[in-house]
Amino acid sequence: MTIPNAGFVMATDASKEYIANNFSSCLAIGILQSSWLIGITVLLLLIGGCVLLLEQMSIRKSKKVNEQQIKTLELYIALLKGDINKLSTEKEWLVSEMHHRVKNNLQILSSLINSQLSFTDDKTGREVLVYSKHRLYALSLVHQKLFQQATGAAIEMSCCIKEVVDYLIDEFKCGDRITFDLDLVPITVDPDTAIPFALIINELATNSLKYAFPNGARGNITITLLYLQDGAYRLMFADNGVGLPEGFDFLSAKSLGKTLIMGLSRQIRGNVTLNTISGFEVIIDFKTKIDQQAHFAFC
Repeated sequence: MTIPNAGFVMATDASKEYIANNFSSCLAIGILQSSWLIGITVLLLLIGGCVLLLEQMSIRKSKKVNEQQIKTLELYIALLKGDINKLSTEKEWLVSEMHHRVKNNLQILSSLINSQLSFTDDKTGREVLVYSKHRLYALSLVHQKLFQQATGAAIEMSCCIKEVVDYLIDEFKCGDRITFDLDLVPITVDPDTAIPFALIINELATNSLKYAFPNGARGNITITLLYLQDGAYRLMFADNGVGLPEGFDFLSAKSLGKTLIMGLSRQIRGNVTLNTISGFEVIIDFKTKIDQQAHFAFC
């Protein structure tokens, strides 16, 4: 008995087996490829993770180094600030000590002059010594004020003017015969201005006390210090005494007092004006180097 289509059935079974085998092979190849892809992906992820980890470690290490460098720099800055403060303190002490020693030396010179006066009978010689002592006092007073200041860089001059005037009143034994009217605004100046300024006041006051009120005459001396503008000041010194002798030209005179007043006025960049219409008046316009808002009066 013949079975119809038996060959076709057998072929179909073989095809199915072949297809099944091919499918299994393709599936195995697909699975293998997927495994490779997964493996490569995992490997790439591992490599990326390692790179990120190394980068993080590098960043942390760099940050740690930077923090250490910052701490080191902060330490150096603190040390430098300490050195600067120490040097500044030492400088202030040295400047203060210098003014103190200068003041002491000037007082020694003044004492020597007093000793010499005891052995000098000549009138002219005694006057020279006395007026030299007055100048030394003005210098000593400035250095005393500078010594008393914290920095020794500037002093308040209106206080010095008052003390110079009080000293000369005692030296000339004026009593209440000659009065002083002082109208002074506060003014802070540097040592280069303070020294000639004090000497100018001394010379002007000495000149008036010596010549303006002869034979025990009574009188008045006025010292005015005004603020003009932009750091400019005006010193006005006047007395109501007998005035200058007729025909006497103060500005061209060759006296020591006049020479000192004119020369010292130039040192403080001052312009001198003379008025002799009524008594004697000297006006000196000058400028300061120091910001007046940055300092306080010191009396």
